[in-house]
Amino acid sequence: MKTLYISDLDGTLLNSNAELSSYTIETINSLIEKGMDFTIATARTAATVTHILAPLNLSVPVILMNGVIQYNIQQKEYLNTFYLSRETAEIILNTAKQCDLTGFLYRIKDNCLETYYEKLTNNGMTEYYTERTVKFNKVFTQVENLLTAAGDHSIYYALLDKYEALLPAYEVYRNLPGVATAFYQDNYSKEGMWFLEVFSLHGTKYNAAMSLRQSLGYDRVVCFGDNLNDLPMFKASDTACAVGNAKEEVKTAADHVIKCNTEDGVARWLLENFEKDNKCTPCL
Repeated sequence: MKTLYISDLDGTLLNSNAELSSYTIETINSLIEKGMDFTIATARTAATVTHILAPLNLSVPVILMNGVIQYNIQQKEYLNTFYLSRETAEIILNTAKQCDLTGFLYRIKDNCLETYYEKLTNNGMTEYYTERTVKFNKVFTQVENLLTAAGDHSIYYALLDKYEALLPAYEVYRNLPGVATAFYQDNYSKEGMWFLEVFSLHGTKYNAAMSLRQSLGYDRVVCFGDNLNDLPMFKASDTACAVGNAKEEVKTAADHVIKCNTEDGVARWLLENFEKDNKCTPCL
């Protein structure tokens, strides 16, 4: 039985420093050498993922930005990108302004990801911006009005603020035709910040997992997650595993609750179960 293993990154595969532990790297690479098909599904972009995943010998396309795009790390190529229409992007941005919010607008044009912002209005946005520019050399372009950047190549709008501040916009976005949302707490924020991300209805972790299953001919999908944006991926999987530090809603939806991300839970579960799951039944 051909199985694909898909893991979320932050709060799941990565430790509390947003890094892969040496144990996880060694274990996953060892299992890949033995034939395991492994990839990740994350809200992150290629700019950060390429750096984080460099130690892993991945060959399966990775799922980025909650499923809006698939990305071939070896060829540095964006695959199956789902765009927002110009009209939809304008509604999303205008709704944010009406709620006194602003965020980061992402576009892909000519196989290049572009990120725009107007201003950094809270500590969460500043930390998000600083980590990506300093640690990963990611480029952000500041503009006076995001509407000027929202052309035909917009794919994603990410807001980062307190739950109460984001809730009015979320109530609008969740009922907006043609879009999907991911609304979940930031794993690293000490101030209880939340992400609200808006993207094409076709670009979800569910659809991306199903796409990889069908296009690459997998019989079975096993996934790992910790946060609310992983629940769509759970629905696309035959077996869903929640790490011990996962949200209660995620644990409830999972088939198994495994060790925490800080205990290399994903790698330890794979080491224990991969060969057992993929043993050939002897002919009688």
